[in-house]
Amino acid sequence: MIPIAELRRFALPHAYAQGIPGDVVHRVMRNFDEDAKGEGPGVWTHEWSSLAKAAEARGRDLDAVRYYTMARFPYVDGPSRQAAQSAGVEAFDRWRKRVRGISRLDLPFDGAGFACWAAGLSQRSSLPLILVLGGVTSTKEQWAPVLAGADRLGAAVVVTELPGVGENTLTYGSDSTRMLTYLLDLLGRAADASRTCVVGLSFGGHLALRHALEDDRIRGLVTAGAPVRDFFTRAAHRTPLPRLMTLTLSHVMRTPVDRLPAALADWGVDEERLTRLRTPVAYAASHDDEVAPPSDVRLLEQTVPHLRLVENDTLGGRPDQAAETRLWLLSQALRMAGTASSVRRAASARARVLRARRRLARTLPGAPA
Repeated sequence: MIPIAELRRFALPHAYAQGIPGDVVHRVMRNFDEDAKGEGPGVWTHEWSSLAKAAEARGRDLDAVRYYTMARFPYVDGPSRQAAQSAGVEAFDRWRKRVRGISRLDLPFDGAGFACWAAGLSQRSSLPLILVLGGVTSTKEQWAPVLAGADRLGAAVVVTELPGVGENTLTYGSDSTRMLTYLLDLLGRAADASRTCVVGLSFGGHLALRHALEDDRIRGLVTAGAPVRDFFTRAAHRTPLPRLMTLTLSHVMRTPVDRLPAALADWGVDEERLTRLRTPVAYAASHDDEVAPPSDVRLLEQTVPHLRLVENDTLGGRPDQAAETRLWLLSQALRMAGTASSVRRAASARARVLRARRRLARTLPGAPA
């Protein structure tokens, strides 16, 4: 079973990353009853799905997407979360048809398949490609705001999911870079895949990093909290990991928990390979990250030739911090893609303002240490 205490802890930054207001998050957390069973009031999926259905009734499909995404968090483990997953995709589909310019790609691969949402693809005008890849708990529907604004970015934008997440029916494994190779080969027909910037979160960033070592079409990698080496070393040595993370990895890798240490043992990227990386990397790190340890960040500093690093106490513990991180990631992606300089400057400036406000607030009397 998904541990309740960890569900609360990991879900909070996940909600803020989607822009869900703090008062909504805290209202659900208050209504959430750790002892509730089944599918009624107080149950995690019920509370979030009820909000989603109310949003749908008001025609607010994008809010419904966010709430359904929370209802299925961290992964689909039964009928209730599966219903939330499916309803979230349907709400997104309704929303994107009104927005226009966003298309769906259903891609068969390796006897299974995965889906993408895309904007800006065209065989007539080949734009640079921004490829967005979430982590082991995040779905492609979370990236609606980026897709909606793609026409201002001067780039084609494609968002998809890690194997085992959302609608991706592949198995997450050490060979999952093959999926990215296939995807870039395909997208090269309607975008300039030779100028690809990948925005990869957490394990999505790790997968993109391994792929960038072998594919020079990756001209930039923007990531937040990507594990690099020491997370996998610790896992191989059976160092205790958060139970929620262990269960999620077991789910997406289709590997029993007791076999995860052996399965993850060779996933780390060593110093020698990192020093050969020619792809610029922009990395947002947090000191309290339970997946990417500080030693992985120091490893990148010591080895990666072109690294831009920003560090915070936490990346998404509050709405303003989550917003700051989103803006920084966007500005770095546009810088690497070499497009939309006005949007990039605006995002970068706004991120600096939020950072300055946060630092100022910490110096005020009564502010937390």
